[in-house]
Amino acid sequence: MLKTCCVFLLLLVSTVTVLAQSQGKLAKLNSDAAVQQVVRSLDDYYKNFKVDSRLRFEDKRVQKIYQREKIKAWEKADVDGNGLIDLLITGTHYDDESKVICVLDMGDSLVLEDFGRQFYQYCPVARIVYQGAQPLIAYADYHKPFLTTEQLEEDGRQQFLLTYRFGGLVEYNSTPTSTKIDSLLYTSHFAYHEVEEITIGIGPQDSVTYHSCEYPVLNEAEKKSEDLTTTLNTSAQQQLSELVNYLQPDKLKRAYRIGYNHVPYIALRIVYADGRRLQVGDRGGIGSFGLTRLYTLLESLRKTQTWMPTKK
Repeated sequence: MLKTCCVFLLLLVSTVTVLAQSQGKLAKLNSDAAVQQVVRSLDDYYKNFKVDSRLRFEDKRVQKIYQREKIKAWEKADVDGNGLIDLLITGTHYDDESKVICVLDMGDSLVLEDFGRQFYQYCPVARIVYQGAQPLIAYADYHKPFLTTEQLEEDGRQQFLLTYRFGGLVEYNSTPTSTKIDSLLYTSHFAYHEVEEITIGIGPQDSVTYHSCEYPVLNEAEKKSEDLTTTLNTSAQQQLSELVNYLQPDKLKRAYRIGYNHVPYIALRIVYADGRRLQVGDRGGIGSFGLTRLYTLLESLRKTQTWMPTKK
């Protein structure tokens, strides 16, 4: 009897410990100041970040939007689905510009997801919503009208329903496909002081070709080029296949454009085995969260795969 009680107590203690650990490092934060301190400690760029539940901003248009949307300064939820509490935070940054960030508890570290598209956006508004038990992020970008050439949705904003997958934020898809990809072609061209060009092609049996070149704008004679080939390893095959199938071609535009100079020009063409096609021209490289994540994964292949020079 005593032995049974001891075993029960050990199991109970173990269960309580696991439950406590599953909440993670962010679960007990309960004030603006505590949340703000975590953000500032993760990245020097955010050393002036302010969290304020009153959400008061110098820009009266921003203020009205936040009041109307009834946004909370920060919310807790397991955004990435790993059993640990994460934070969705709205605050102000330099010059009282509003900013949304997400702090994710990865177990061994805290990761700050900065909603990279905000660099070209204005007045981000975000909240936690639920699809059943799954927490998602409802996110809206408000534009400064004179800085964009892209048409806006109703009420002058673009709206997104986001989840954290594939190492970043992507638009939520409740019914992703699992179709084989016949081919993928990605090109990126950027020019400022330097010209940077990348072309990545993925074909049958996950064979990949990689071409890049870079050179000073005023001295093309210094051009440095690479022409490489490989076959994707199993991990990369799975990750890219799942992400490409998670995209929703019918919800993406054929062309995206932002009103800034010195931004990448990206072209993406995907042919699915079921006959669907995805073709996008993206001036700025931020057409959608899912596309942005795909661009990042494709360009990371140069470091994650084993390459051989292309035979001439």
